[in-house]
Amino acid sequence: MYRKALLGDTTSFVLDYISSMEEDREIVVEVIECLEAHVESISHLIPQEAKKKILKALKELKENPGVLFNIEAEDVHEAIEIYLRDKIGEAEGYLALGKSRNDHVACALRLKVKKLLKEQIKELQELKRVLVEKAKENLNTIMPSFTHLQPAQPSTFAHYLSHIIELVNLYIDFLEFALGRLDESPLGAGAVGGTSVPLNRENTLFSRIAENSIYATSSRDFLLLACSIDVSLSIALSRIAEDLVVFSTPNFNYVELPKEHLATSSMMPQKKNPVTMEVARAWAGEALGHFVAMATILKGLPTGYNLDMQEANKHAFAILKGTLTTIKVFRDAFKGMKINPGAMLRDAKLFPILATDIAEKISLKTGRPYREVYMEVASLIRDSKSVEELYSKISELYGIEVSLEEGIKKPVEGSPNPKLVKEFLERVGP
Repeated sequence: MYRKALLGDTTSFVLDYISSMEEDREIVVEVIECLEAHVESISHLIPQEAKKKILKALKELKENPGVLFNIEAEDVHEAIEIYLRDKIGEAEGYLALGKSRNDHVACALRLKVKKLLKEQIKELQELKRVLVEKAKENLNTIMPSFTHLQPAQPSTFAHYLSHIIELVNLYIDFLEFALGRLDESPLGAGAVGGTSVPLNRENTLFSRIAENSIYATSSRDFLLLACSIDVSLSIALSRIAEDLVVFSTPNFNYVELPKEHLATSSMMPQKKNPVTMEVARAWAGEALGHFVAMATILKGLPTGYNLDMQEANKHAFAILKGTLTTIKVFRDAFKGMKINPGAMLRDAKLFPILATDIAEKISLKTGRPYREVYMEVASLIRDSKSVEELYSKISELYGIEVSLEEGIKKPVEGSPNPKLVKEFLERVGP
């Protein structure tokens, strides 16, 4: 349609190659919403009868946008014009006044990303609520904490969950920042240099306008920002997924994932595989791959709109939608998860995770340098055949008694101390 007057028809082969119709399914509703806002911005410049016809047809189209994908077109913007021309005749021609696909695709993208980020924030808040409830139930559920996946210091399951809560809060802040930055309307910026049509660039879709017309139409930094946050979030969640894969093995048996999150083996009758966590772990790699593809497409482009940009959109929506689904999976997994305090306590007793507490107590009691005491305790661990033997030697040599219950009650903020964790949960809880 657009090319006919200047270039004539193209071949189906070329049209299929450059068309974004399939990808535009993601933003078709937002494209229509941007067109509705555009009509309002030029309503004082076009016949009112034409305005009514256009808005009525757009409203009907928004309820059933699937009809557009039966039209042979370069993109959904062209398909809408073809559809409207058939529907309302020459009145459709007024829609093109003061607009370009460039400002309108930027508008639709910003609008779609706004919706997705709001949904992600809502889901993260719900995940946080589930985590807070689960943590409150496990303030005194003693477990080892780990470094290098080796038993390290005494902790609690509430303390473990609290670190996830703090991560969730971090990403809620990040997403709210991104949401605020992309809340700018590019409508009225034209193809790149604005328009001579005296339209009103303010609208109800966004809180403010993206002022410079070059920036408004050619920047995809808002897309990179939102997706980079989602990729980082996906990587953080992949680490939690790995923890849950490990913690749910029979060897650890700390947690039991909901049955819906498990799968069986086709050969081994006993297997219960944590498949959702495995897919979530893999998703971080997929998300990163999509981000590298998107960033590589956008890097080095000359200023202004280039068709390369449409090829980045599929990767952006894969990231944004995939991350949203992954958040929902974690919320569901934690909600239905069963905890095994006995297995956690078993490992807390089995390994000498009070060694640091012992060395600190001796150093504080005797006034000796910590490193000197550290070496002595390490030697005692080396020469002891069991944790019980180690603790007995400590009692005999230094007159110090230790326990896991005391070991979690550290005085510093952020420690597994049940009192301090409870205060944290009350501060951050929904």
